[in-house]
Amino acid sequence: MSEIVFRTPERIDTNNAQQVLAAMEETLNEASASEERGMVYAADMTDTGYLSSAGLRALTQMQKKLKALGGSFVLRNVSESVRDLLDVTGLSGYLPIE
Repeated sequence: MSEIVFRTPERIDTNNAQQVLAAMEETLNEASASEERGMVYAADMTDTGYLSSAGLRALTQMQKKLKALGGSFVLRNVSESVRDLLDVTGLSGYLPIE
């Protein structure tokens, strides 16, 4: 099983959420052309301290895309503030956090 790691920016909000999603999808498309089903796509959120509803939407769209491809999507190195947001919105159960 292969793994793709994408490092997210400091903020994911309405100003850049679509660009972040496009960059994640591009990374996925490049890798999936040569990889098998069951890949793990990890969003390394070490630098991300702010996530808006647009950012949440981008992450859930990646989760859906990976699930459809037979892979999995995980969030890593999630800050306390982002984790709190995921908990409050109920998405911490949908978006796996490692």
